Amino acid sequence: MMQKQRGFSLIELIMVILILGIIIGMSSLLLSQGFNAFFSSENILDANSQGQVAMQRMARDIRLIRSPADITTATSGQLSFTDINNNTVSYVLSGSSLNVTQNANTQTLAVGVSSLTFTYYDATGTTPPASTAVTRYIKVALVITQNNVNYTLTSAIYPRNLA
Repeated sequence: MMQKQRGFSLIELIMVILILGIIIGMSSLLLSQGFNAFFSSENILDANSQGQVAMQRMARDIRLIRSPADITTATSGQLSFTDINNNTVSYVLSGSSLNVTQNANTQTLAVGVSSLTFTYYDATGTTPPASTAVTRYIKVALVITQNNVNYTLTSAIYPRNLA
């Protein structure tokens, strides 16, 4: 005598497929949020490292301004000066690249820069000072954008020879 074979009914198979689809859909949402967080933090770290290197270079160079009379360009978007080693140095934003030009040699310090702002202060903290001759410190604000993530760095830099 033949035994009746037992199996799954069509309704049972459809229910299992439906439940597995819901579980996979929910877990894929969690995984995609994890991946987005990873890539966002990677962008922030990249922007931070570029910004830190650029800001340290600018601070080092600006501290070496020879005298207030040696600041040749002092606008909100560009700073040009002569340092104590008689090098002509200029910082400017060109497109989305922060460039430094030293003795006619241009180098890119950071890419993805959406904003570069120089603000000049006199000894009393008044901005803008009447002339570059009374400038005592310079505030630099740098905004770097990496894949729609903005990272802002600011620093107040006190040149040694402007006191």
